[in-house]
Amino acid sequence: MPQNRINRLDQIMRYVMLAVAGMLILLAVLTIVFFATKPAAQPTGSPSGKPNGGTSAVDTSGGTTGSTLPPTPAGDDVTLPETPDAGVAYQDSIVFVGDSLTAHLINRGVLTGGRNTKQVWRTENNMLNLNSEVLNAKIIFPGTGALMTIAEAAGKAKPAVLVITLGTDWGVAYLGETDFKACYTKLVTAVQKASPKTTVVLQSIFPVTAGCTVLDNQKIDTANRWVKAIAAETGCRYLDTQSILKDANNCLKEEYCNSSDGIHLSENAYTAILTYIRTHAVTD
Repeated sequence: MPQNRINRLDQIMRYVMLAVAGMLILLAVLTIVFFATKPAAQPTGSPSGKPNGGTSAVDTSGGTTGSTLPPTPAGDDVTLPETPDAGVAYQDSIVFVGDSLTAHLINRGVLTGGRNTKQVWRTENNMLNLNSEVLNAKIIFPGTGALMTIAEAAGKAKPAVLVITLGTDWGVAYLGETDFKACYTKLVTAVQKASPKTTVVLQSIFPVTAGCTVLDNQKIDTANRWVKAIAAETGCRYLDTQSILKDANNCLKEEYCNSSDGIHLSENAYTAILTYIRTHAVTD
């Protein structure tokens, strides 16, 4: 082969090799740039991603994404704060339903109408157990004497404010957190469905004396945290009435007790309770 042709072939090969080398360098640069600018993958369960399984993260605007429950007040707003005394007119707008301690509002004669008040929904035996049958429990509807469930009564009367107080009968003594919350929540949601415009207020369970052998104040305190949680989860408000009934030892003040069992309350205890309710009124 002539020498000049060999020289041209060598020159062409050098050009090809230079071109290939240039392309390899360009590809390497592009690869470095790509990986340097790509966002890092979020680890499973990280704050900026979704939890395992793709469940929606909690909506910080006031509820869980997709929830059908009423909006929950932020922070501790579920507890009714102190207000100016709302007066007897406000107190008269309230209907009370609950266990034997609520029924005794009638016996103590502290509401408008005294022992003939129509503000208290009570069962025939003056007890209302917080258990799986609470939805079916029948109260005596004031004025007619008809027996109906609490939800049916709410649908009929549509009270402006309904104060529910449960737990002393059965609940605290026999139910764990899951069952306690489930039974209470079913009743609350049934009432809300029957009377959507009624403001439902969940009142704390009242303390017992130091000598009470049936109930324990430590268990009552725990159950009251459950009651408050139910209020938050269902869009209700919470009355922390128990706080003004206790002595320095976290027990019911002796002067507020009216029975040897250490549970049932005196007339002046109910007067204190009603004063607390008027000075922690629903204003919205």
